[in-house]
Amino acid sequence: MRPWWLLSGILLLWGCALPRLIVLNDPLDARQHNDLGVAYEQRSEIDLAGREYRRAAELDEGWALPRINLGNVAARQGDWQGAAGYYREALARHSDNAEAMNNLAWALTQAGRPGEALPWARRAVASAAGDPRCWDTLAEVYLALGRPAEAREAVAQGLALNPPPALRAALESKLSSN
Repeated sequence: MRPWWLLSGILLLWGCALPRLIVLNDPLDARQHNDLGVAYEQRSEIDLAGREYRRAAELDEGWALPRINLGNVAARQGDWQGAAGYYREALARHSDNAEAMNNLAWALTQAGRPGEALPWARRAVASAAGDPRCWDTLAEVYLALGRPAEAREAVAQGLALNPPPALRAALESKLSSN
């Protein structure tokens, strides 16, 4: 009986020492990864949000939204060049996306390139004239270009759209700054 126990023990120990291959399967699709990124971003877990947006972009290479969200994460971190790159990637996938155009104009302005931002801001306004954020960006670009009269005009257009309180305050502050 003793050799049987010894052999069983050796086999048991040997079996435990074998490497195991575990294959993980990601059950989430691109939209779910993007939504998870939004949830992380709302909780200010920016690194985790970026990881989820990158995964969403990998899973659906033709979808612009994860790239816009990656641009927003980069912008939130003050990386205006990186943000502009992501917005350009989004526009390569969906050339008429007003949010990507608007955000690209904002990022370029913050990066000190308002001349390059102006056509994007104008295109965003033309595409989404009912979005006060686009008018705010256009006003910001005009201010950066030293064109206060056109900035006031853009602010008036944005205010006429009854923006939410924080955006209203941002627009009104542009009136007093020029």
